[in-house]
Amino acid sequence: MAKVAHMGSVEKKMTVAIKETVDFGWIGSSGCSLHSQKIDDIVRGVTRIAIPWWCKRKNRSLNEAKRQRAIKRKLKILSHK
Repeated sequence: MAKVAHMGSVEKKMTVAIKETVDFGWIGSSGCSLHSQKIDDIVRGVTRIAIPWWCKRKNRSLNEAKRQRAIKRKLKILSHK
């Protein structure tokens, strides 16, 4: 996470989005106060896994698109000779 400067802001935005979207009320109503105290740790763990995974996946799809365009260009060049 520390390698990329914008990861901190992305993590914060994702944390807010997760906390606003997901209903964590059932954890507090289960009767164990320790679980409700760990919600921040759970969300942090999810963001630290999800952000690099999404970036890797997005980069892979972009690289694949670049590769496909390069192949089309090469085939076009070769077909005209």
